[in-house]
Amino acid sequence: MSEIITEALLEMHFHRAIVEHFRKHYGANFLKILKPSPQKEAWVGFDQGWVRTSVTTSQLFTELQSAIQNQATIVKNFYLGFFLQFKVVERMVRSSKLKPTHYTTPYFRSELSLYPNSTTGISQHETLLRLNAVAGASVSYACGMLFDIADIWEEPSVDKLRCVDISTSPAGWATNQRHFLSFQDETDPAPFWCSEPVKGSSISFNEWAFEQDDMSPKKMTGEEVRNLITVTLDTMRQINKKRIQAIEFDYQKREKDSITMLLPSSFTIIKFIQGV
Repeated sequence: MSEIITEALLEMHFHRAIVEHFRKHYGANFLKILKPSPQKEAWVGFDQGWVRTSVTTSQLFTELQSAIQNQATIVKNFYLGFFLQFKVVERMVRSSKLKPTHYTTPYFRSELSLYPNSTTGISQHETLLRLNAVAGASVSYACGMLFDIADIWEEPSVDKLRCVDISTSPAGWATNQRHFLSFQDETDPAPFWCSEPVKGSSISFNEWAFEQDDMSPKKMTGEEVRNLITVTLDTMRQINKKRIQAIEFDYQKREKDSITMLLPSSFTIIKFIQGV
């Protein structure tokens, strides 16, 4: 039934466990989580009571600017900003030409998206590779080891996530071929990027969150979060200048916010308050 589980559903399932994991580690109280929403042309998320919230980019930038100017707030509040792309994982019980030759069944695999995005003109996978070059960006795949739709109703645990270092991926894959992340078992530390197998690296969520200097999200001030958003936007604009310039011009004419359309859906901001 893994085809019924979607990336968005996986993300919804794991978010509370992710927030709680960070909260316990930092001894801080969760304030809100925000995600860019292209359709809403705003940032949507959930507050402390997990009630849905919505803010415009202008309102978010005003909040971040206020944190920059108010030194007392900077001491108490901090943010985490990262790009965590959730991927559905299938349990493969039959052998096929897509199975790495040295694997035995059953094994596990996650299909990667190499289809061009209608806005940027490049795929989800290529977008993540580009963002991985942004200083301060934490970019990884989060492979959810849930294999039946009924698993979504279980208590979420970050132990069911394997985070894969995007920098170990080969570049230049053709978009007319299928490509996968393949795991021999659910905690495989060395999955393979396929079709032509290239060894990668996977770690637990806890390792990804706190123990990897180059991959782990760092505590940020309001100014640092705003800078991350700005640099990410600049990176996305460089991908396909003419296409994105046309989109932004059209949005400006209609007095609408194009920023959330340009930011990848994997981008997440979590706000905490320390010691209160």
